[in-house]
Amino acid sequence: GDNGGIVVLITLGIIFFLVVFYLLVYYCSKQNEESIAWIPCYLCCEKIPINSWHSSHRASCLERYKAVLMRHPLEHKVVTRCGKCSGFLRRWTSYRIKRMEGNNTFICEVCHPATDPCKRYSDFEVINTDINRFNCFTCDYDVCGKCVHKNEERKAWNI
Repeated sequence: GDNGGIVVLITLGIIFFLVVFYLLVYYCSKQNEESIAWIPCYLCCEKIPINSWHSSHRASCLERYKAVLMRHPLEHKVVTRCGKCSGFLRRWTSYRIKRMEGNNTFICEVCHPATDPCKRYSDFEVINTDINRFNCFTCDYDVCGKCVHKNEERKAWNI
């Protein structure tokens, strides 16, 4: 009799707690993730629609702003390469044609590999300090200085 009712109440209580816990975790994980319609280009310093950013913009921008690109030195001696094309990375400086909100931050793709490029993750963004961003503009691939240095140490020790 009474034990069956208590078991049902406890079971319902546990299920309720688990559902609330799941929703809380889901909400908190999504809180700092925001879908974006445009992205600030860190080469030409213009607002680019997100679909153009992933298709045509970077190639045409690269062509047009080659002189600006050269202000960001290609790092031939760095072991870490682009995770998409295996090309050399540039040490992306804080130089910009003009100031623009959001075009001086980046997300390290080694530290945060599962990010959606059509979303903004403010908690993962790192401010570019001239020495901490290694980038392949063609692929839009970024690695932070800490990850590059860890990789350099591993290579030096043949790990």
